[in-house]
Amino acid sequence: MSVHTTDGSPSDWSMAREPAPEAPSAVFEMECTTCGHASGPAEDPGAAGEWALRHVTGCPTHTGFREIVHRFWRAFPVGPSARVAQTP
Repeated sequence: MSVHTTDGSPSDWSMAREPAPEAPSAVFEMECTTCGHASGPAEDPGAAGEWALRHVTGCPTHTGFREIVHRFWRAFPVGPSARVAQTP
């Protein structure tokens, strides 16, 4: 199902952190900037850092890493004028 506004503007919406209790607050990943290998996503930021240390131990010239953090957000309609149509 997709959701789109039928007669509105961005001011009819507000953004907030994902409120679903099962949603993580963030997902962390480390990526080697030398070879592109990555830790894979994890809710624990320490797991990504531990992966980077294991990677550099096996590949001592791979010393640069990029941290990737995904945070989850949701858009909510605000005010009585926000009309939303849902289509399958």
